Amino acid sequence: MKKQSQEHVGLLQKIAYLFDRKQFWQLGGLAFLILIGGILETLGVSMMLPVAEAVMAPDKIMENELVGKAAATLGIDSSRTLIIWMLSVLIGIFVFKNVYLLFLTYVQNTFVTRNRNRMISRVMREFLNRPYEDYLGADIPTVFRLTDSDIPNAFQLILVLIQMTTEIVVAVSICIVLMWMSPLISIGCGVLFLGMTLMITRVLKPRLNAIGRKNQAIQSRIAKWRIQSIYGLKDVKVLHREEFFVRNYYESGAVGANVARNYAVMNNTPRLLIETVFIAAMLSFILVYILQDGDITVLMPQLMAFAAAAVRVMPATNRINTYLSEIAYAQPCLDYLYENLTDHMKRDVNGSVTGLTGEEKQEKPPLALTDKIVLDHISFSYPNTEKPIFTDAHMEVRKGQSVGIMGPSGAGKSTIVDILLGLLHVQEGTITCDGRDIFENYPSWLSKIGYIPQSIYLIDESIRDNIAFGIDADRIDDKRIWEVLEEAQLKSFVEELPEGLETTIGDRGVRISGGQRQRLGIARALYHNPEILVFDEATSALDGDTESAVMEAVNSFHGKKTMVIIAHRLNTIAKCDVIYKVENGKIAQTNLEE
Repeated sequence: MKKQSQEHVGLLQKIAYLFDRKQFWQLGGLAFLILIGGILETLGVSMMLPVAEAVMAPDKIMENELVGKAAATLGIDSSRTLIIWMLSVLIGIFVFKNVYLLFLTYVQNTFVTRNRNRMISRVMREFLNRPYEDYLGADIPTVFRLTDSDIPNAFQLILVLIQMTTEIVVAVSICIVLMWMSPLISIGCGVLFLGMTLMITRVLKPRLNAIGRKNQAIQSRIAKWRIQSIYGLKDVKVLHREEFFVRNYYESGAVGANVARNYAVMNNTPRLLIETVFIAAMLSFILVYILQDGDITVLMPQLMAFAAAAVRVMPATNRINTYLSEIAYAQPCLDYLYENLTDHMKRDVNGSVTGLTGEEKQEKPPLALTDKIVLDHISFSYPNTEKPIFTDAHMEVRKGQSVGIMGPSGAGKSTIVDILLGLLHVQEGTITCDGRDIFENYPSWLSKIGYIPQSIYLIDESIRDNIAFGIDADRIDDKRIWEVLEEAQLKSFVEELPEGLETTIGDRGVRISGGQRQRLGIARALYHNPEILVFDEATSALDGDTESAVMEAVNSFHGKKTMVIIAHRLNTIAKCDVIYKVENGKIAQTNLEE
């Protein structure tokens, strides 16, 4: 389905965009099950009138021609036996109906919750497979809002629509039966219901839409203050700014609380209004009938049937209008999801989301480094910037060499690393491995590289899990873990820990030192035995003694691995075979004496 602009797309069209063909068939099956549920509900209510008449006038029930034929067919010759039969059948209908409706609730919620989880997984897959440039300057709280709020709310809206459909089928079916019993009363109730529904739709829906949009904005705001305060916890505490972040988080939360309160009030208004009007109308009808000296006993069977129907229809009408309120409130989430959902996000979670054509997907031979890596006359600028970082820059890294890169802050040293890793795409030039563009087989290229940044991303799990980052526990090779720990000069430290590899290091590795974190990063980079090691100012945040210890581990790889080392301090690259200087958009070979 090709997306259209918001103003030309209805609610159901937006929902339709979320689903594929298989899911549409499932929706069709749900519709059929809902229809059966409506028939069972109607059957139960329609049986109430003859049962009520039989109980109140047992002698007359056998005089009914239809009832008489049914009784004769069943061999029933007394009104007492017939009443017992009718009550038993009615009990059976209600038991079966309620068991079936419980099953229907299970099926409805299974459909919605499973597809909601699939959609969130697909969106996450799509986000993670986007080009790295897309994340530069990205609004992360908005991304969180999409997966944590908008998608769940959109699928809650779908569940509400399914439930509302169920209630509408039931209400309409029962109203048809009531029309047959008493057209006048039924028409009066119908006019009241439609009038109130129209009023609720026209008056409350715009207000609920506005509340829903405000809720979206405030949830992003709340997430922003939470993320910023937690991720920047050290700076927050050192600068003693706890109160600033708590206050802003509280104030945003207070706005969110007011939004939730206003929604709760408006959401309950239809239910209370409908209940008040319907009960008042029914009691007023009885009052007027009595004041006109009418015989109330004549109306008792009908009133009993209407009362039984009201027990089901009244909640149904309340829920229908409540659902209309919930739909109005959640629709901004659906609108946002419709505008930001791509066709890639709709694909099966196990399928490709890269958007490549069949030809592009054909596997090409893996890259092999036997000679050199070349950044061949590259030009690069960051998105939405005019000043180029590199213009016709050139650099070579030969197999087995250690290459140091130096230059002033902001010159583009780390940008070289991101280009070399294939995270950033140059506007001109190529990055080749033995003459082949690295994007010919990008996974093969990444498998050759071990990357050690300045700040190692560590998770609040064990040392084992952090080294084998992103690998399932049952696939982790402990023998290899100990090998890379030794190569990173961290083996003795881990052996001395009471829990060894099972030691939990805390969020971002707060329970171990800076030098240990960097060596843990080296061990992670070595785990897959890469040919190339890239150090992006990996020791710049360390003190002199700690840096020396880490550099001892780094220098042990000279001649064993091809290395690219971004230098913060010149002594970091003192033992490199080749040194490049980055300055004024160029990369030039140099030495430390110059």
